Amino acid sequence: MYRIMMLSAIFFGFSTASGLQKKKNVPLRIIGLSVVLEMILCMYMSFIGYLVITKGRTIGLNSTGAALGIILGVLIFSKITPQYKKVFFESYVIVLPLMYGLGKIGCAFAGCCAGIPYNGFMRVHTANGDLFPIQKLEAVVFLLLFAGSLLLYFKDRFNPSHAVIIYCIAKIALDFLRIGHVDHLITTNQIMCAAIMAFFILYTSKSS
Repeated sequence: MYRIMMLSAIFFGFSTASGLQKKKNVPLRIIGLSVVLEMILCMYMSFIGYLVITKGRTIGLNSTGAALGIILGVLIFSKITPQYKKVFFESYVIVLPLMYGLGKIGCAFAGCCAGIPYNGFMRVHTANGDLFPIQKLEAVVFLLLFAGSLLLYFKDRFNPSHAVIIYCIAKIALDFLRIGHVDHLITTNQIMCAAIMAFFILYTSKSS
């Protein structure tokens, strides 16, 4: 189920972004090339992000790194096709919480991304004791963020820079409920999100 949900996150994420681009009359050839670039950078940065977090001890994928890869892809392709900069920026930013939310459903089935010790409502029973259901909460929060972003997009009120900042704030806040905060005040994931958020705050201030 974990692999199915991860593949679903990739499929529905890029399909939704491509559909939004097609509605804005972006040529199919350009859409296809952007998807290839985005997938490569998404997987590459996800792999690098995991290596950074684990200090190279294990191999895996990291969602924050994947999001950074997609954002890098948008910046690169915006330079290649500046006439579609706004379309690419909006469409790929919109699907970030969709991909993350679906991915967290997979994590809930796999039992990874454990929460802090917790014995209240919806607690997760594990060999290490009862834990907070962080995967389920993250899935709900980010899928709601996706729905809200899509609603604003169709009302022509969506600001991708503001959206990224909100996504980062949500990720940083929810990360405090992960098991990693038992031993660490601030995690590498939070530092990465803070760096992304700082970049977009500066980007927004310069654009205004």
